[in-house]
Amino acid sequence: MKSLFSTYLKVLAVVLYVQYIGSQFYDPLGEGMAVTVYRILDPLLVLGMVIVLYYAFQRKRAVDSGPDDGVTREYLEANGVLYFGIALFAALLWSWIGFQFANPENSYGWLWALIDIALPLLFFASSVQLQKVEK
Repeated sequence: MKSLFSTYLKVLAVVLYVQYIGSQFYDPLGEGMAVTVYRILDPLLVLGMVIVLYYAFQRKRAVDSGPDDGVTREYLEANGVLYFGIALFAALLWSWIGFQFANPENSYGWLWALIDIALPLLFFASSVQLQKVEK
């Protein structure tokens, strides 16, 4: 199951980067096709974030229950991914709900840019960690 989620996260990371960069060329003002694609992509991103947060929480619990009491690389990675993921998930939900129920032109463009740049990095790093744990 972890390999399936890992593949899903990698594909989603690539699709989101291609969409973010490509939309600057085919819909630079974000008024037409890009809005439609993002309306389809946003629920998939929320699902991806749920997967990331679930496994990040499991990893953090495993690291916290381990024998090491000091701050190790594993401890920093587990906590960083979890808390960064929570912050991105909150930003994603805030922007997505506002985008769905309000006027899309009123959404914060800088926040969407931050989400579109940071989420693929988090998805790809989490997918690599999922593959590493499975082996």
